[in-house]
Amino acid sequence: MGLVGCGRGPVGAAGGVEKVWLVPVGGITACRYDAAAGGYTEVVLRKGACFARYDFAEDTASYRQYVSGEHPMSCIVHELSFAFHGTGRDAAAAVDGLAASGGGVAALVRTAEGGVWLAGWSPEFGEECPLRLADAVSETSEGYDGNPYVRVTLRSEDVSLSRPFLGAVPE
Repeated sequence: MGLVGCGRGPVGAAGGVEKVWLVPVGGITACRYDAAAGGYTEVVLRKGACFARYDFAEDTASYRQYVSGEHPMSCIVHELSFAFHGTGRDAAAAVDGLAASGGGVAALVRTAEGGVWLAGWSPEFGEECPLRLADAVSETSEGYDGNPYVRVTLRSEDVSLSRPFLGAVPE
């Protein structure tokens, strides 16, 4: 028996994350979902709030969702991970900013295939399941040809998968 909707991916499919925009969840007043279209069409922000684009090192970002635990006590874990080149002041400031967002963040995540996902905003619970800084690892590398970096992981737990974002992204 086959699974409906599952099969081979398209030839030349691309993995990874291309761009990430973050906003503190306290800056969101509403997320409009269109059930017929199957995705969010708009994120309404409070006055003065905006999505900030995070520039990460090329080919270092990923977004994954997975089931954790055993039924009926399972949950969906969301992880957004990316790396900054260098281990200096700029990287530290970026990590400090993520750590200081105590209420957590929501993210628009554009994949290399061109799809956009709204992560850190729960369809069932709204801002109660935001992405929060779970891990930040600074690595100096071992040799002269290595690239020092800081890898950041934002994580949340929810009861459902993220939904696509179909609206305009803040280029």
